[in-house]
Parts: sequence; C-alpha cells; structure tokens
Amino acid sequence: MSRTPLLVAPILASCFAFLAGTGHLSAAGSATQSFERVLARSNTVTPPPYRAYRRLEGGLSDDDKRGWLEAWTEYRPGRGFSYEVVDEGGSEYVRNKVLRNMLSGERDLIAAGKRLRASLESNNYEFEDGGLTEHGLQRILLKPVKKSDGLVNGSVLLDKTGFVTRIQGRLVKSPSFWLRDVDVSWKFAHVGGHVVPVEMTSTGRVRMFGRSNFRMVYEYVSVDGRPTGNGLKAALRDDQ
Repeated sequence: MSRTPLLVAPILASCFAFLAGTGHLSAAGSATQSFERVLARSNTVTPPPYRAYRRLEGGLSDDDKRGWLEAWTEYRPGRGFSYEVVDEGGSEYVRNKVLRNMLSGERDLIAAGKRLRASLESNNYEFEDGGLTEHGLQRILLKPVKKSDGLVNGSVLLDKTGFVTRIQGRLVKSPSFWLRDVDVSWKFAHVGGHVVPVEMTSTGRVRMFGRSNFRMVYEYVSVDGRPTGNGLKAALRDDQ
C-alpha cells in the first residue's frame, strides 16, 4: 500500500474533537462573562436525541485518494449512538480506515461519557468581543491559553438571538508532523431549543503532497423526538 493514503487520516480527524453542538450564549455583559455563565449548557457531553442523514467526504486532491460515504446516524438515550452506511464510493482506505473510524469513534466516545469537542471555557480560551459581521452576527474572538489538541485561534459567531451559528479558525497544534496549517469550521442550526451541528469542514497542507480536505454534512429528520419536516439541511450562508 502506498504511504500517501496514510497521510489522509490526520486531516480528516482534525475536526473530530468538535462534533457536538454548542449552547445558548447570553447577549448581556462582556463576552467572557457570557461564556462563563453558560459553560454548563454549551459544554454538554451528549447531544439531544436525533436522527440524521450524513454525508462524509475527503482526502487528498487526487481522485484515487479521495472517498465518501453516506449514512443514517441516530442518538437515543439509553441506546447510544448508532450508524448505518447506505452508500459509498472512492478510496477504500479512506472509506474504511478514516470515515467509518470517525463514526465508530463518535459512538465510542458517547458510550464512554466523554466529550466530543474541546470545551469553550476559560481553561482553554480567553474571549474577546469581535464586533458585528456585515450580516449582523456577533463575533466572539477565541484566544487559546495553551497549545492543546482541538483548540483553535479563531472566532464564534452568534445570531441575533444569541445562539451559536459557527465556530471557525486554525488549529493551534498540528495533528501530526505531516500536516500543517489546518483550518476548520463548524456550522450550527437552532432546532427545537437545541443547537445542533449541520456542517464540518477541514483543510490542511500535507507535506510533499499538497492540500487535503474533509467535509461532513448533516440532514436531520428529527431532533428531540420531533420531526423536522422535509429534513434540516446544512443551508447556513457561506457569507456568515
């Protein structure tokens, strides 16, 4: 087997610490105070009950080093997280050793009662008011206080009701020697009183092999036992 496919795994795994949603942030007071007041809600260990169709895709730029799969995913209290792959294509290595491993890893972390992402708290970040975007979203700057896995130098965007719509930035610690300059982004939507992830993306520079990328999109059919109509698509605007 070529060594090249082995370099795909770090870039796909770089988002993994941020799979879960964040909580509701108060618009009152300073950014740091607002984050501190909602730590218990924004740093929950498990997601709400849901059923969603996901598409995962990624790899290096060459067609034979890329793969994708689509799967039904579900979380139910007492039964945990489960997934069923229904379609797939591209690189067998990426599909079996990376994409499936991500879903299996998510299942194992939830079963063990462990967090799926780095916490938004003062032990990890300093928070600063970043002003409003041109679309009226509040920007909170994330300044890592240490160089640890999963932390980003970036920002959180809040909508007018104070709910998180996006976390984005560059990882402060590279996942491996082979991977550098990793930029990550997570989009969220507000559904039935919960903030749930709808899209994750990651891009990075693999030494000697160029750019690599990963994308995972969620389409929810139910959240907290309530149908979402025709399914909630990852339709947040790119210009946010």
